[in-house]
Amino acid sequence: MTRGRSPVLQRRRLAAELQRLRGVSGKTLEEVADHLECSPAKVSRIENNLVAVRIQDARELLDLYGVVGDRRDTLLGMVRAARSKGWWAPYGDVLDESTENLLSLEEEAAAILVYDNSVVSPLLQTPEYTRSYLRSWTDHDLSTVDRRAELFQERQRVLVGADGPRLSVVLDEAVLRRPVGGGAVMREQLHALAAVAEHSGWDLRVIPFEAGPYQAMGFPFQIFEFRADPRVVHTEMFDGGRVLETAEEVGRYLTAFDQVRASAWEPGRSRDFLLELSETF
Repeated sequence: MTRGRSPVLQRRRLAAELQRLRGVSGKTLEEVADHLECSPAKVSRIENNLVAVRIQDARELLDLYGVVGDRRDTLLGMVRAARSKGWWAPYGDVLDESTENLLSLEEEAAAILVYDNSVVSPLLQTPEYTRSYLRSWTDHDLSTVDRRAELFQERQRVLVGADGPRLSVVLDEAVLRRPVGGGAVMREQLHALAAVAEHSGWDLRVIPFEAGPYQAMGFPFQIFEFRADPRVVHTEMFDGGRVLETAEEVGRYLTAFDQVRASAWEPGRSRDFLLELSETF
């Protein structure tokens, strides 16, 4: 898997840049729509990343905004990249838009901060843990379970290689004590997590029950940091995920992550706990 240039993030960057260029030009939505011979609603959808921009529309927009030279070539390259397919395209039969957005964030992230309180993060799940977990989904038949389990394992490849993201994970003790798939599955999963805690480029910590309550308790989330883009937050809900982008929203989750990390054991103590706990299954 080659990391970078996620089509989903390319569309987001392109939409933001087209909106910025219109603002700089002083053009109204109506004036741009007249130039494209379309409705103002279509222009708004393009700028808010609700529809993909066609290459011809992009050329006409750049003409209108007076964008030339290398900058023009770069933006047209973004249009082409935004219309390409991500590595996850073969799994379209088991993907929704929310999951596609999450995969695109994972693909380009320079760092991923994870807090989970109910299940091991898919980025760290063993194959049998994943299958056991997915079998509990009442709307999944066996073939769907196998396809999604394959997708879960494939997405872990973003962590491999010299350009893989820095990983910082905090797990509530409840995640680790909940039996998923039986003793053998749990022992394998706990040993895998202990290996993560030993990894030189990653940081895994456990919040023990004895730490008491904390602000984020009950609300799993991930924070994605990028080399050239602002941080974003991804939160999980029963029917999909949500991406938060405003500075205020992201700042609140950064504060919450700092708190859960401070409440957790250091990686060494967390590793010892994982190995000790594995012996109880």
